Amino acid sequence: MITLESVSKFIISDFHIHIPQGECVGLIGVSGAGKTTLLKLMSGLLAPKHGYIRTIGRNPVREKGTYGRDMGIFLTGKSNLENQDTAREALEMLCHVYRIPKEEFHRSYEALSERFAFREYEEKRIKDLSLGQRMRVELAAVLMLKPKLLLLDEPDIGLDENGKAAFWKILEEERRKGMTIVVSSHNPVEISRHCSRIALIDEGKLLFYGTEKRLRSKYASMDIMQLKLDGKIPDLEDLPLKKYEAEQDMLRLFYDANLVSAAEIIGLILKQTQVKEIQVIKPNLTDMIMQLKGVKEDELNRGK
Repeated sequence: MITLESVSKFIISDFHIHIPQGECVGLIGVSGAGKTTLLKLMSGLLAPKHGYIRTIGRNPVREKGTYGRDMGIFLTGKSNLENQDTAREALEMLCHVYRIPKEEFHRSYEALSERFAFREYEEKRIKDLSLGQRMRVELAAVLMLKPKLLLLDEPDIGLDENGKAAFWKILEEERRKGMTIVVSSHNPVEISRHCSRIALIDEGKLLFYGTEKRLRSKYASMDIMQLKLDGKIPDLEDLPLKKYEAEQDMLRLFYDANLVSAAEIIGLILKQTQVKEIQVIKPNLTDMIMQLKGVKEDELNRGK
């Protein structure tokens, strides 16, 4: 669906990525990391200085404007709707521009206006809507196209919790139907929950691309087990722990999940003492990103 090879433009460089059809890829990185630039390159709004890009089997720069409904693009701060139109008029105009059959338009409009709850202000002009209201209409507009490829730049900014929940649920449903989605976000929780792959970008370079499971296995295997004891502190010498902390009846164990399982640890401890409570804490996506960045920085420093 999308292939970028040795791309160089602005801050993006040495970037190699292939996104197959039907994946939802979350782009993560701090502001200025290159997420928006990458989406513009994928869409053909920017041209690479070196390398090549293929989007849905085509060159997005050379064939810009020929994708029609195949590609949907949402960029924060760049509206696809006319300010003077009402919300309904703006979506009707899209129906005309993209030649969406009227019956299909009405089905999509009814569904999206209900999911995003904008029927109550559908007759208000776009320029008079609040940020959250406008975002709901803007997202409905790009989703109405039902594109093969959907590129989204920080799409949930300005949405309340109900709007975010509706948006991410629709994305999940569309991906199951075969839509390919690339979405940038500052919210690692939503990326972790809804994206099948993660692309971590830092200073224009791709630090990691793959599933969260692979990221967790390779870079974030350190788990924490917290136990509340009802007996003596057990002998832990036979366990390959990174470290442990004991305070009164509380015991915290830090261990590499690739070397020893939680079941092995619990089994050995229960042979020696009584346990009231057990809690296993796994690193979240933010923890994994910080660990990965630390690994990459160490590799870079060793190479100097």
